[in-house]
Amino acid sequence: MASLRDLRKRINTVKNTRQITKAMKMVAASKLRRSQGSLLSIRPYAYKIISIMDDLKDKIDIFEHPLLKRRDILKTRLLVISSDRGLCGSYNSNIIRTAERYIKEAGLNETNCVIDFIGRKAYEYFKKRYKNIGDNYRVEATPSYEDASYISERLIEHYIEGDFDSLVVVYNEFKSAMSYSIKIDRLFPIVPPEVFYSKDEDMYIYEPDKENILEAVVPKYVKIELYRLLLESLTSEYGARMTAMENATRNSEDIMKRLVLAYNRQRQAAITTELSEIVGGKEALESM
Repeated sequence: MASLRDLRKRINTVKNTRQITKAMKMVAASKLRRSQGSLLSIRPYAYKIISIMDDLKDKIDIFEHPLLKRRDILKTRLLVISSDRGLCGSYNSNIIRTAERYIKEAGLNETNCVIDFIGRKAYEYFKKRYKNIGDNYRVEATPSYEDASYISERLIEHYIEGDFDSLVVVYNEFKSAMSYSIKIDRLFPIVPPEVFYSKDEDMYIYEPDKENILEAVVPKYVKIELYRLLLESLTSEYGARMTAMENATRNSEDIMKRLVLAYNRQRQAAITTELSEIVGGKEALESM
């Protein structure tokens, strides 16, 4: 049985841990709000680019563009987006498990697949188990459009040069502060998303011409889409970390209650023992 001194030490340790997890939860909640605001602000811009591509699709043959042209898929590039840090529950382990399952189910191996990474956790896992490791992109703690632009340009260059025929992205899509889901999306070759609303006959006026606009819009679409995926992943990470720290704080409080109860019981038993010894000593003296 632990002594009163040991119990006091454990209570103080758990109390300090609770303060840390509570502070981390508050920090994650603050970052979640900012990241969610960035994610919501980028969506209208992304939807507008999708609308332009959808309009161009009805006027010219956009599938002659190198990023939209269909190919026989002989080589695949897999981009796995994880976090750089832990303490976010099953966020990273679920991404890793999903990527491994996709590799197995799609029949990918080191001859027909290369794996790229954004985030240290997935990279550290796969580099010890797979030989077909590609680029490990490092981004700032808060991803910027410049980060997404640089990565997109590298991927576009590899794709146009024929290094791979399909780019698949594994990432977490943000739903709410308590919910996110893993998505597997194909980024290359680009499949123009459908626009589910009625549009006018002449929705846009293109200058200098539709072909030049297409050349400018398609790379921009890739950059915006990758930037959105980075924000989706980051926002999901903050939500997962906030939830994990909230659970850790709650568990710390439960442990503290049990330790305090055990401390009080042991202290009460010690006091009772001391009183019994005093009473017994008094009776022994009186009987002499």
